[in-house]
Amino acid sequence: MPTQIIGCTVAMSTTLIAGLTIKCVAKHKLDFASFFFPPGAPIGLAPLLVPVETISFFSRAVSLGVRLGANLTAGHMILHIISDFGAQMLASGTAGGAIGGVLCTAALVPVCILEMAVAVV
Repeated sequence: MPTQIIGCTVAMSTTLIAGLTIKCVAKHKLDFASFFFPPGAPIGLAPLLVPVETISFFSRAVSLGVRLGANLTAGHMILHIISDFGAQMLASGTAGGAIGGVLCTAALVPVCILEMAVAVV
């Protein structure tokens, strides 16, 4: 899946942040720059605060992409582990293995629902 690749999710989130920034600049014009200098801060701190706030603003896109990619990868790994464990239990040929295998297979349903919810968010 393309969303499992960290670079793909970072690119999508960067595009989203860039689009929102362009829309905000178009709507608020120069007032958008006030976002990078908190109200009530001393003017003398402006050379320090503005670069820090700018880096913080644009690092959100990378953070969002990495978190989304990590969550999707973790979910896929959990699905793989549970399904492999259930298949091995079913292949054991015992009654306990059959019961455990069915329970593992049943556990995949809520995990799949959670995966879809993460993908939608």
